Amino acid sequence: MKGVIIMKTKQIVLGIICMVCLAGCSDNFLSKEPYSSTLTQAQYERLSNTMEASMRGVYSTLYAYSDHDQFGKRSIDMYCDITSSDMALTSQRYGWFGSDEAGMSATGRTGYIWVINYSTMRNINKVIKLVNDQSDLLSRIAEFGLPNTYNSKKESYYTIGALGDTLASFSTSEANTAYIYAQALTMRGYIYSQMINLYTLPAWRIAQEGGTLGSTIAFPVYNETNMDEAQPLASVEEAYSQVENDLENAIAYFDAFGETNQRTTKLEVDVNVARGLLAYSYLNKGNQYGPSKEPYKNALKYAKEVIASGDYNVLPNAEVLTNGFNNVNSKNWMWGQDVTTETATGLGSFFGQVDIHSYSYAWAGDTKAIDANLYDLIPTFDIRKQWFNDGTKDSKFQYTPDKKFFSEKNPTSTEDMDIDREWLSDNVFMRYESMYLIAAEASYRIGEMEDAKTYLTALTDERVSADLQAEYDAYKAGLNANNLLNAIEYNWRVEMWGEGYGLQTLLRLGNDVIDTNNKRKRGKNHCLNSGAEIDPTSYQYTFIIPSSETSYNPAINGGTKLD
Repeated sequence: MKGVIIMKTKQIVLGIICMVCLAGCSDNFLSKEPYSSTLTQAQYERLSNTMEASMRGVYSTLYAYSDHDQFGKRSIDMYCDITSSDMALTSQRYGWFGSDEAGMSATGRTGYIWVINYSTMRNINKVIKLVNDQSDLLSRIAEFGLPNTYNSKKESYYTIGALGDTLASFSTSEANTAYIYAQALTMRGYIYSQMINLYTLPAWRIAQEGGTLGSTIAFPVYNETNMDEAQPLASVEEAYSQVENDLENAIAYFDAFGETNQRTTKLEVDVNVARGLLAYSYLNKGNQYGPSKEPYKNALKYAKEVIASGDYNVLPNAEVLTNGFNNVNSKNWMWGQDVTTETATGLGSFFGQVDIHSYSYAWAGDTKAIDANLYDLIPTFDIRKQWFNDGTKDSKFQYTPDKKFFSEKNPTSTEDMDIDREWLSDNVFMRYESMYLIAAEASYRIGEMEDAKTYLTALTDERVSADLQAEYDAYKAGLNANNLLNAIEYNWRVEMWGEGYGLQTLLRLGNDVIDTNNKRKRGKNHCLNSGAEIDPTSYQYTFIIPSSETSYNPAINGGTKLD
């Protein structure tokens, strides 16, 4: 991408002046009027409105359509799940996603992912720069600390020091600006975390090959201070630091200014989405073979905070086969898109590619299905086996997710006269259930086996066929340190099937759960390379920086190789 830009970010300093410093302040300082903005309220309102409009543009890239296999986040989710082999393209008539089924995502999809991520990143950086350039909000917070008190009568936020004095005040207009700023930080953290997942090796692989996160190159990292200059390849550690700084700061801002700010749509990110993204990033950063358990402890910390929020519920057993994962108002959806007639992208959408109850490629001949070998792993007591068509009624739809993803308008029929031609099913981006899987895996990695089992079974207790409870109870009682990781990995693959977690699950856990004498193989229902062995250490799972970047970004000096 010509003229790509980046540079190391300057970390925003947050924190309240400590008591030792305050004790040395003069009485005159303590009696001063609260420090206030140098901008008028009208100016802050205009700034907030400009930022809000810009953020709407940022969010629109999550579902932006450019082709029938390029429709934003959910198409990238499909690349990842097909690449991992958990999603199988069982037949080809039109050719969409054929390159992914052939194992070519790492090269064939990199240009699309690179451009959409970096163009979105530039827009995010512009939003963040607006706050820096057009207000003193961040500098005042850096000096006096985030607000820790809200006065509803005065509709103002206050930073109160350790001695009870008022250090700074913030109006609701400033709070709106700060809240949108937190959204921008969250989205930047999200994009860079996805770039790490796709363009770098897992932490354990880096260590296995004799490297460190600090010595291993990743991709250019751009922020609001360097976005007009071409940047070299940052290290993996620098990329992780950007993610962690952005998401930790976003959480602090969301918490501080939350009294008068609540999202009006689940398309917007909020504090729990930021926590969830950070938890997943720390989980992927962990090196299970190394001495440090800090990434896992941090992953557990943030996952537990989401769970403790009480804002969501695990999808209950009674709704497992009737939910359809098609409605953003579902209580277990943390982040998602409400698809409307204005935003629907027709055939070029997740449901337009996967749902056999909609007018889709899956219905018309390019069927997407669960890998047959993964399907066979699902025990009969697991109600999620019924998410996938057993082929009894129509063999061409065998293994399709017709009870997991289906049109609300047409939940059962595949007849031409009934098929849904409106494509208004909503897009899920993050579900509450993933927090329990993160907590279970992180607990396992730090040796807290009982906690890991508790988090895992909080999910699986809601996934039991009613007439097979005794079989599940026996399975649950038998979970122990020897088989718990396999159970966690299995639940990542089945519970989150079709939601983009397949590739990272393979890269993060595959080496631990695939027995060297019984390697995982692609199921018989793949239209390409069925039966092929799956090697989680293969370089085919690491996306390659596109040649356009290495050619036109002079700071890279011709690029670098991953081997």
